[in-house]
Amino acid sequence: MRSVLTTLGIIIGVASVITVVNLTKSLEARIMADVNQEGSLTFFLSPGMSMKAWRQGKKIRRQPLDAETIRDLKEMVPQVKQASPDMYIWGRNTAKARDVTRRVMIHAIGENGLDLANLQLADGRAFTITDRSTRAPVVILGARIAEELGLEKSVGRTFTLNGQTAELVGVLKKQGDMPFVPQDDEASWGPDSEVFIPFGSFKEFMQPWMLDNISFRLQVDPSLSAVEAEELLRTSLRRVRGLRGDDPDNFDLSTNQKQVEMVEKLTGSLMLAAGGMVSISLFVGGIGVMNIMLVSVTERTREIGIRKALGARRRNILLQFLMEATLLCLVGGVLGLGLGLGLGKVLSQVLLKHLGTVPMWAVGSALLVPATVGLIFGLYPAAKASKLDPIEALRYE
Repeated sequence: MRSVLTTLGIIIGVASVITVVNLTKSLEARIMADVNQEGSLTFFLSPGMSMKAWRQGKKIRRQPLDAETIRDLKEMVPQVKQASPDMYIWGRNTAKARDVTRRVMIHAIGENGLDLANLQLADGRAFTITDRSTRAPVVILGARIAEELGLEKSVGRTFTLNGQTAELVGVLKKQGDMPFVPQDDEASWGPDSEVFIPFGSFKEFMQPWMLDNISFRLQVDPSLSAVEAEELLRTSLRRVRGLRGDDPDNFDLSTNQKQVEMVEKLTGSLMLAAGGMVSISLFVGGIGVMNIMLVSVTERTREIGIRKALGARRRNILLQFLMEATLLCLVGGVLGLGLGLGLGKVLSQVLLKHLGTVPMWAVGSALLVPATVGLIFGLYPAAKASKLDPIEALRYE
């Protein structure tokens, strides 16, 4: 029982490490799935200062993006296959159907905006060029907001958006909640809780400053690499916008490849920090192993004396107690690994609704580290046992 309780410290330490690694990899997999929905060569173009220019403290001449800029860019770069305006309409937006009212985020997009964002319809149709040109009061609802308003099976019905009548033409497939983003009954984020409108419709919802901050999604021919495409777009945009020499970019161009790199760095840092914190449990468990081995040496003094009297050498005694300490930690590591994998899987499903793969280095560490802890913390008790005088050991009561 004492050995079991001692091993419990190792079990908890290893289980904590594996659970944290499992959750971190699941979080990474979830975010990467969301990022990769945008397509491997989808770029995000927005007006204003790039992060590089901002860090260098440079000043820019602000210049909004418009359809003419995108048209000139497509003429200069034929590899740009699709472009869609993309703008969030901020404020206290509300949607009402029957007696149900919900706060919503309004997302204005072009007729190919859903394709570029890799969002699929569960029912209805996408926006058309006619919708945009005629400023048709039509909307597409995210799965969650459609369900809350009772409109998930009501394509063709009307409801009110910010007090104006809107016709429902489509409902999106459920995407799932976004990680790290609060979801509540008052206001939620992500495609599931957004109301999509054709760009140009409901202009009365838009403030002048919003029109100066229109962004675009650009889809580039996948025959180009991400680096080549970014360099080509950046060079062409500078020409289109009349930038010369050392003029800083008055636009920000980013791709999901950078988001992928950021996610990898973030999860790597999280794993490193969390691993450092929970490794304290292993240290405490190692001290427990040392304690139990010291007690064991004291209780088994006569046994050690008998073994030495029968010819056992110091290295035999040393090896015996080292193996016992290592075995205690190794068993704890195996049990902790199983517990951590199971707990991590359950928590990943409940919290993130996504499963990641625990890397082999984590599995190997779950066995190697406890064994090393057993060797290190078992060395002193084993050495103490091996140095006992056989005559004094046999007299010990």
